[in-house]
Amino acid sequence: MEEIKENIEHDLEYYQSGIRQLYMRSYQMYLFSLLAIMMVTIVGIGLADMIIKVLLVIVFLFELAGVFYILKYIRGEAFDSYFQKIKTQLPEGFQKMQVIETQEDDKAYYFLDDQELFVKLNKKNTRNFPSKIRQYTLLVGFAPELSKDMLEQPLEFFYYDITQIKHSENYKKEILKNTNFLAKRRKRRVQSAILTAIFLLLLGVVLFSGVKAFFKENNSESNHYQVEYDYWDD
Repeated sequence: MEEIKENIEHDLEYYQSGIRQLYMRSYQMYLFSLLAIMMVTIVGIGLADMIIKVLLVIVFLFELAGVFYILKYIRGEAFDSYFQKIKTQLPEGFQKMQVIETQEDDKAYYFLDDQELFVKLNKKNTRNFPSKIRQYTLLVGFAPELSKDMLEQPLEFFYYDITQIKHSENYKKEILKNTNFLAKRRKRRVQSAILTAIFLLLLGVVLFSGVKAFFKENNSESNHYQVEYDYWDD
């Protein structure tokens, strides 16, 4: 066990630069998504009526607080603290990883614990690092699903035996029979639907306020020209 711990620490130190890049990329993704929503909110504040404008200002303040919250994790000392935590946790979880089944398709890796989906990692968000532990590969990436620990623990770390990974075309058909997987997928879809609904509602408020302001301005100009025309006509 001591040898495994030393090898894991060696892997983490050796690939620290690549792990840092994935760490930063995950927070950049969160930050850019939040900034895009903030741009929509700002446009809405400029176009909305007073009551809606006050609500949007409150929403914007929460979004701004979210930006500062994310920025604190991008600092160098934040990564150093996170990295030291991983160096402690990963050796402890290695024994459990040995019984986790690893499967993949063209787009993602799937890690299953007793046929229950433990985590899914999209290939475009992951990197494989050859390990000092023979036959094992260290996979590091960030999961696309929402979770309560997604900011404090942005990356997933897995060791898998490269000789045991399965390339199963029937994997999705089999996993869809699993009740726990269906429940987790349903929960993720509900969370995604709620966030989408909030974004669409915010966008709808902005568009409605913009259209309303446009017609109000046109009516005002039309009334002005009508008054001026009546004046000269008299």
